[in-house]
Amino acid sequence: MRYREPGGRVGRQREKSFPSKREAVDYGIKVENDKREHVCLDSDAGKILVREYAIDWLARRSIRDTTRANYTRFVDPHLTPHIGGKPLIAVTSRDIETMCKAMVDGGLSRRTVYQSLMVPLRSLFDSAVTEKRIPESPVALAALPRIRANRVDEKSLPDEKAVRAIAKAIRSDWEISILLMAGCGLRIGEMLAVRYADFNDGMLRLRRQFVRVKRSDGYKAELSPLKAREEGEWRDVPVPSAVWAAVERHVQEHGLGGDGYLLHARHGGEVLDSNYRVEFKNAVKKAGYGDEPWTAHTLRHFFAGSAIAGGVSLLEVSRWLGHSTVQITADIYGHLTPDAGGKLRSVMDRVLTGASVGGDGGETGAGSVLVPGTT
Repeated sequence: MRYREPGGRVGRQREKSFPSKREAVDYGIKVENDKREHVCLDSDAGKILVREYAIDWLARRSIRDTTRANYTRFVDPHLTPHIGGKPLIAVTSRDIETMCKAMVDGGLSRRTVYQSLMVPLRSLFDSAVTEKRIPESPVALAALPRIRANRVDEKSLPDEKAVRAIAKAIRSDWEISILLMAGCGLRIGEMLAVRYADFNDGMLRLRRQFVRVKRSDGYKAELSPLKAREEGEWRDVPVPSAVWAAVERHVQEHGLGGDGYLLHARHGGEVLDSNYRVEFKNAVKKAGYGDEPWTAHTLRHFFAGSAIAGGVSLLEVSRWLGHSTVQITADIYGHLTPDAGGKLRSVMDRVLTGASVGGDGGETGAGSVLVPGTT
């Protein structure tokens, strides 16, 4: 069967042999239909080995250095050994399922495998589909479990007294960090990148975060776009008056670091998140809470839990936390909505007894629902 690739007379001519004329004719019909529907595949393009395609795919990605490093740490030790030697078009959903299970059996957490590592894996095969190297993504066809975000146990969070104690226990020039994370819900990298100039009229505009990057001369703190955002994007967070008062007091007593950063090392330079975590852990012990499994990220949970328990909507909390979707916020903190069970019981009691759902709860015929079996 001889045919041309898409492009008319300038399309490359190909041929394919079959054991019978009927199969050859059927294939020719399929090729012509595929060309009309713009789904015609390049039969040779899909023969490239996965490891070769992964190298080319990664080199073409316009991504941050930290993201590229994370993708490389997936491709080299995991993707390449498991399916790197297979042609791209020969990879099946079973291969994907087997590879993921092997990574879990090898010691990686289910969350890392089925959530974090799915991002580069799905993107790689989606690109192959777009380039018409393969008809469909084996990742999309694979039966992989959905990993939901862990719900926060509000009973395991510090209370206001503990937060104040930790703030007093940490070195005095870093006390402001506790208030920024507990009062504004910042991630560690975001807090480390806060400058005095970022505050304006009761709001804090977050533009960048510090990430720890390994260089030839050791680890360095480098600026990067906010999580789930592109370069130049930002988010605004309301600043409680108590936090703003602490910011002004911090500036008066400790000054600013290079480029106006609130938190800085003793020499005035940037603070590595790893160094900060050590200081935070020591402060928790010094404050008398050494048996608690609290980390600096726990203060972000404290912020979200306090806001939701106080009646702030999930949508607003999600926006201020910088989550990519409100569903993430709901999965983690949705159960903290104040007295949701009590509100439901009250509403349903009024509905089932024929009382109005709105207003003062008095009896009314309009808008009421009768209990089944009544007239």
